Amino acid sequence: MDKNFTNNNSSKYAWNDAMILDKVQEILDCNNIDDLDFNEETLENLKARLNENISLEEINESAYLVAQNIDELKVCPDEEIKDYILKLKNYLDSTNVTLIKGEFKGIEFDVHRDSSIEDVFKEYYSKYDDIYGISEMLSDLGLK
Repeated sequence: MDKNFTNNNSSKYAWNDAMILDKVQEILDCNNIDDLDFNEETLENLKARLNENISLEEINESAYLVAQNIDELKVCPDEEIKDYILKLKNYLDSTNVTLIKGEFKGIEFDVHRDSSIEDVFKEYYSKYDDIYGISEMLSDLGLK
């Protein structure tokens, strides 16, 4: 596993929990994870074995960048949502990670490598609408 990934940049990434549990079970051989006594020695051994057994490719398939933890991906004060999505998409295209989790005005959304800007905007706006009830208000006013 890439040392930079595990040590210096780990706060920029998040992992799929199911992948981690599957990998833990895989390296335990025949032992059941539920039967382990999780003391400090067991945990250190498990961490070392995970570092040895998880490939960078597996990490890239299951990990995603957390945009708010990367200075160049923070939202600028006057930035519009579509401009922000484009900035995330451009950054994603320059890396080998397949997903960035963005946040704009308190609403989290995903930008996948194969996402279009319009699809991401629709996802964002749908979450925005669910939170603030814009469609419901328009409907109540007879405007939708």
